[in-house]
Amino acid sequence: MLQMNVLSKWFAILFVILVADWCAQAQGETFKPYQSGEVPDNVVDLWSTYDSRIEDLDVKVIKEWREEGVVSRYITFKVGRFKGADARIAAYYSFPDGGGKHPAFVWSHGGGQRAERERGVYFAKQGFATLDINWLGRPMEPGINENTDWGNIDPTQGPRFYPKALRQHWKRGFEPDAHTIDPVASPRNSNWFLLAVAGKRAITFLEQQPSVDAERIGFAGYSMGGMITSLVATDPRLKAVVPFVGGTGFLHVDFPGIEKTSLKRHYADHLDLYSQTMDPSAYWPRVKCPVMFISSTNDFHAAFDRIYQSMALLKHKNWRVSTNLHENHRPGPEQWVMLNLWFNRHLKGADQKIPATPISKLTVEDKTATFTVTPENTDKRLLAIEVYYSYDPNPLTRFWTRAEAEQDDVGNTWSTRLDLHEDLPLYVFALCRYKLDEAVQLRRGSTSTFSINSLEQSILPKRVDISAMQGLPKSRAVFEDFRHGLQDWAVRGGSRLHTYLFQNPSIELTDKALALTIDPKGRKLSLNLHASSKFLGGGRDLGDFSYSTIVEGSGPQQIIIHVEDFKGEKNKPLQWSRIGGLELSLVDHTTRQPIDLSSKTGHTVL
Repeated sequence: MLQMNVLSKWFAILFVILVADWCAQAQGETFKPYQSGEVPDNVVDLWSTYDSRIEDLDVKVIKEWREEGVVSRYITFKVGRFKGADARIAAYYSFPDGGGKHPAFVWSHGGGQRAERERGVYFAKQGFATLDINWLGRPMEPGINENTDWGNIDPTQGPRFYPKALRQHWKRGFEPDAHTIDPVASPRNSNWFLLAVAGKRAITFLEQQPSVDAERIGFAGYSMGGMITSLVATDPRLKAVVPFVGGTGFLHVDFPGIEKTSLKRHYADHLDLYSQTMDPSAYWPRVKCPVMFISSTNDFHAAFDRIYQSMALLKHKNWRVSTNLHENHRPGPEQWVMLNLWFNRHLKGADQKIPATPISKLTVEDKTATFTVTPENTDKRLLAIEVYYSYDPNPLTRFWTRAEAEQDDVGNTWSTRLDLHEDLPLYVFALCRYKLDEAVQLRRGSTSTFSINSLEQSILPKRVDISAMQGLPKSRAVFEDFRHGLQDWAVRGGSRLHTYLFQNPSIELTDKALALTIDPKGRKLSLNLHASSKFLGGGRDLGDFSYSTIVEGSGPQQIIIHVEDFKGEKNKPLQWSRIGGLELSLVDHTTRQPIDLSSKTGHTVL
């Protein structure tokens, strides 16, 4: 009798599953909702039953352009059917006119952005077909209202960008609600899962096009699009991927010794499930194609150290990292060109002479460490080896100090010795700059150089105490005298300067005023400073602050700025030591034109 009861219960469960499957298929649903106890706890099982080729894409061409040897189409296609309604995504499909099959890649834009036809036109002129997906749903073309429509689900960023938003917020967590796939906590309830499904469907679109060589498809994306890139990079149809400023793993892990510097609060009740199913660290070990990771050294979305932690998970060595120095979320021309070079190499098969990741080592003796870097075969195109280090465990506001590196007698290896400090980590890497055989015209601007990072080396003590940064020796009496040009600054917008120098522990900041000397050269100039106290973590964030004043006359004028002169948005007093980043700009008060502080003329003003 006991055996009969067990069998009856088993048959009852089987009957429920079969009925649920039948109902899902009858309604044309892409996924059968999970019930309690059915949710996969790993990446392989999560995706094992999904095939992005099964459902018809139902492609609609809304408009077509033919110009300059390029065909561009505004299209929509079906992502899937969820909660009884179809989800469709808009995109630009662009390819070279004139027939033939071309290498192709998907581009996935960042948060707050949209698909751009001009991007597809640019790459079509380089010989690529591209599909630029508009996952956020922002308007793409004046006069065209048909756009991305997610139906009864919503993986977007809310009503600010998506007019059909079903929530007021961005849904990252696993909890169920009226607009999620599953009625129980599940990774499929996260926006990232749905965006990855859209990415896989975009790959399917490309492989079905007569103008595309299905054996030469790649994927690239910016910021949130970089995250999407990491989640689809395991797709065996991809031959290369290029994530920009997004796609690192370990997003749920705080920086060493600094609380509240991760996203674990968004997954607090399902942290293990997140780490095994949706964090990129669960995907990178399964990525088999070549990876070019493009970012910036102080990126808030792709934290520098996490890039290398993620790349270390790859089972192959065919990867590179290129980061824009002293910047947040802004790759420079030397990084953007790597997208061209990487896809030329791995999708077109062209020899781009991309150097291997420079070999680096870090050895410890007593209280000092020696860092060495050896570029591949002393490439004749090598222009510079720049070594940077820091003791700051926070990569978002970290100031990278340039070290004096000595070249050995043979000329193959550069080395530098660095002090170690109790309770503080050490991070060090080399930026290697190379000359291109010829200048490359980018979509915006051009470049005749490119850069590749060495592997980042680090020493992490068992105990990290960020307050120990304050006790490091003070060796820099002057905040900045520009003797080394803009070595410690980044240029934004072609004219503004930005620095993380306030986080340089070698500068004494207590009870100081900022003295800035400017030569207006007979003009009336508006001096504008913007101080950001974000991303410091550990409860140290104070928000944003600004300062403005007029400087006029002939000859050097000294402006004394006290910390109290900065005005904040939260009525909190600013502290010099809590300035994560400082941006400086000068504008001609009469013409309203900015002074290009990165030019030789601009150098004579500061």
